[in-house]
Amino acid sequence: MQTFSMDLSQIERQRDLIYRRKRNCRVRTMNDAARLIDAVGFCLLFASTKNIELPSLFEAVKGRRNAHIDDWDKDSDLVWVWKNDLPATRRAYYGKAMTGKPIFISLAMLPNVIALIAPDNVNEEYRRGRISLASKRVYDTLSAMGPTPTMALRAATGLDNPRYQRAIDELQRALVILPVGATLEQGAWPSQIFDLVARWFPRQYERAQKIDSDTACRAIVRRYVETTLASTTPTIARTLGLTRDQITSAVDALVARRILSKKDDWIIGNGRQRD
Repeated sequence: MQTFSMDLSQIERQRDLIYRRKRNCRVRTMNDAARLIDAVGFCLLFASTKNIELPSLFEAVKGRRNAHIDDWDKDSDLVWVWKNDLPATRRAYYGKAMTGKPIFISLAMLPNVIALIAPDNVNEEYRRGRISLASKRVYDTLSAMGPTPTMALRAATGLDNPRYQRAIDELQRALVILPVGATLEQGAWPSQIFDLVARWFPRQYERAQKIDSDTACRAIVRRYVETTLASTTPTIARTLGLTRDQITSAVDALVARRILSKKDDWIIGNGRQRD
């Protein structure tokens, strides 16, 4: 009978390789960044300080763990460029979906996330009181105007800055809109350009319409566990912004199919961390 070996230090060493947190395999180009996102499925912009377990592009560029924004240097400037250029060139999703933290999602995983999170009809969500009037106004404006930079979008909606920012965040978390690049409107800092997810990633959005929520949740949980090697239900819930019931159901189904395994509180991808 096979048994599990939960060597957490070994898991961390393997994560260093998968997350590209070593100098000899660090991310150096935008193509490297795109390949990392494709390989891991989900990748934060900056490493989390709140026990959210995921790779981060900033750490991958630095080639070490525990690299944070105060470690900025000329290489770090690349991260700020790539967060605009990766979605602009449709190499990856970037935005605040799921947990509200800036995150990249691979194009392979994006249909599943859309299927699980995005509303079927924004107008209906508004009628049911599930999105705010300010968010509805931003959505309607983007629908009519197409990709629009921040200052022009805020002016067109007539919203003050706090209401505008709350609406932008709400619609990003719901995977209705996303930043798709940046442009100079005025001043020294570029403004983000926003568009509808359905319009910017039409193929992924169309694929999402054919995926039921249970299938999507299983695919997301599987990809997450395969990337992180081992996790627990609370960690997955906190990281992906899902409920524990959703995760338990997905894990049970994946364990039954022998795709994942469980040992005590740990959830592990089969073929990994076994003796």
